[in-house]
Amino acid sequence: MTIRLFIAALLSAVFVVSLACIGISALFLEDTLGPLLIGIEENQALAVLVLETSLASFFLVVLLISLLFFGLGRYIAKPIRTITDAMRSFAQTSQKPGPLALGWVPKEVRSLAEAFARFTESVDEVHKHDTEISRVKSDFISTAAHQLRTPLTGIRWALEALQMEQLTENQKALVASAVEKSHQLVAVVGTLLDISSIESGKYKYDLKLTELDEVVSEVTRDFEPLAVKSNVSLLFEKTGEGSAKVLIDRERVRWVLNNLIENAIRYTPAGGSVRVTTQLAPGRAYVKVRDTGIGIAQEDKGNIFERFYRAPNAIAKENGGNGLGLYIARTIATDHGGDLNFESNKEGPGTTFTFSVPLAG
Repeated sequence: MTIRLFIAALLSAVFVVSLACIGISALFLEDTLGPLLIGIEENQALAVLVLETSLASFFLVVLLISLLFFGLGRYIAKPIRTITDAMRSFAQTSQKPGPLALGWVPKEVRSLAEAFARFTESVDEVHKHDTEISRVKSDFISTAAHQLRTPLTGIRWALEALQMEQLTENQKALVASAVEKSHQLVAVVGTLLDISSIESGKYKYDLKLTELDEVVSEVTRDFEPLAVKSNVSLLFEKTGEGSAKVLIDRERVRWVLNNLIENAIRYTPAGGSVRVTTQLAPGRAYVKVRDTGIGIAQEDKGNIFERFYRAPNAIAKENGGNGLGLYIARTIATDHGGDLNFESNKEGPGTTFTFSVPLAG
């Protein structure tokens, strides 16, 4: 119930009570003064007097109630609606509203407006503080990644050169392991640089008209050796009619698909399957990656796309990884005007990730 409706109901009740009081007063006057007036003319005069008094009281009550309704609406209901509209706008946009033009209002309404103003100030200060912390953190990550990349690249080259030398079998195994770890470290540094670019707004895209099915087919073929090695069935299936033409950065979208398909294979036990499909819908194209793997626990679902987060069952299955892949993948998806989400399979174990982008034109 709105404030105006509440006021109207309250004043209506007052109006009814006032009419009842007027009626009771008229009957009281007639019963009290009637016996004192002997003639017919005197009784008629009394009736006219009672009627005039009742009408005057009626119009006076209507006037007072109208003025009261207008005053309450103008000085209470309207200012409160202004404050609630500002609250709603602040909740939706996070933009601090300007000074509220309330005029004269009761002390309680003014206190409510001042409390809201203090609240928005505190939220704005917290937002500025968080923004500054994020900027400092992003700058640190960027600086650290750039400082690490050069020596790590030098170490990798030195190890690869060392592999060309005459080594014993044990030495070859140690150097091969070191080369693999150096590649992993370089990849982590590259991911950190991607994070820095994302958070600083410098993550650039080269958007071109592309056949989505072609990209998905290429990426799926690239992972066939890993699927064979892991004893996992990998299948690409195009569903729907027509070819999906999308405006995308081909390499960035390949990165997203690489991440989804590689995760699906690595977290699917031997004998399982990974099915990649494309679908068309009005104005949008979808790529679904469905696996029969370990799945995502209910308590982990809200954190999967957070930075550096890895579910406990994922860590137990595959110790590698830095928890940044899905965060970057979703960022790339949303930057393309699409999205990246997941759901547990309704039939059987595993998870289905759905990547979407708008159709071109």
